[in-house]
Amino acid sequence: MARGQSTATDSLAIVDPGPDARIHLLARRVGVLVADLLLDEVHQYDPRLRTGHMRVLALIESSPVRIVDVAAQLGTTKQTVAPTVDELVSWGFVARAVDENDRRARILTLTPAGEELTEAMLGRSIALDEEWGRLLGADVEVCRSALWRIIESQRAPRDREVS
Repeated sequence: MARGQSTATDSLAIVDPGPDARIHLLARRVGVLVADLLLDEVHQYDPRLRTGHMRVLALIESSPVRIVDVAAQLGTTKQTVAPTVDELVSWGFVARAVDENDRRARILTLTPAGEELTEAMLGRSIALDEEWGRLLGADVEVCRSALWRIIESQRAPRDREVS
């Protein structure tokens, strides 16, 4: 398919893109690859875990953290994040306690099992970076820089001023 053409499926990244595919399809495919590889790792700990759980765990890793802060980092509400947190608590990866500074709030921390899981996620992520670094060689910094420019170009102007 030529770059200028479009189908209903290509915007959903359902198709397996080729080397001449639109950049957003390639980027999305890489994102799916990373998520799948990390899921393979976390499924060794618990097959019920999904990408949403991984995102929440990664934010709780810098614990203690309040659920509203996790929700804000994810760009959503406490009510949306709560079921995922509830699952992580019931599965033994996260502990919830009363915030001593605000008794209405709850503090989230990783349990030892949660720490082990996030360390495994980080280890797999580092291994992926090293693997792709070997694959790309000298092009790794060009790739990293290009991806970062795309990310930065899409951030709201106010977000760019903060960082």
